[in-house]
Amino acid sequence: MRTLFVLSNLFFAIARVLQVFIYFELVCVILSAILSWITPYHYYPFRQFVDAVSSIILRPLRKIIPPIGVVDITPMVAILILTFLDIFVVRTLIDLAGVLH
Repeated sequence: MRTLFVLSNLFFAIARVLQVFIYFELVCVILSAILSWITPYHYYPFRQFVDAVSSIILRPLRKIIPPIGVVDITPMVAILILTFLDIFVVRTLIDLAGVLH
């Protein structure tokens, strides 16, 4: 019985950490998209940090999805993927933790 309790807590903890990462990544992707319109501020440390964090998901997507003219739709696709991961993976882990508890 204790094994299930420990597994339940493990799944819940993994779900919450993953959820925090997803939310942080979402904010960085949105900020990166907004800051990309402001070109003179490209060399500020905050922008470089936001771009580096958002590139975790944007770089692989840019290899798959070409820009449509001058419009880069990868931030929108990244937001959809991160939202899907939050709804499906995180909530599934939380529900699984609840069932095991």
